[in-house]
Amino acid sequence: MDSLEIEKKTELDSVQQNKIKNETLTTELHFDLLKQYAWLSSAAIGAIVVLVQLKAVEASRDLYISLGFFVASIIMSIMGQDHIIDSLLKGKRIYDASKVLKLIRWISMMCFGIGVGYLSANVFVL
Repeated sequence: MDSLEIEKKTELDSVQQNKIKNETLTTELHFDLLKQYAWLSSAAIGAIVVLVQLKAVEASRDLYISLGFFVASIIMSIMGQDHIIDSLLKGKRIYDASKVLKLIRWISMMCFGIGVGYLSANVFVL
């Protein structure tokens, strides 16, 4: 092997390592983002519980509907994390699972948003 071939091989190895690092980082970011969505919904549930205990809001049907949307957001986030793990265990790359993850993230945030909207429109306003 001459020095040109060694240099090309080293460059290809470097590119491969960067691709692996990028894929690892992407996987970690997907997982962490879903964890943050679940945490955000959990915090909203905790805030509602505190407000009910302080008798700042009344526990009504509307409140339970909002809680249901927050719980749905948490469940979707956990399902997304589970999907990441299952995909990786099956040998798939994170890029192969990204369409499903994008849908799961979208549904999770929509459930959170609907929960906040329903809570603010029906519990805090009325």
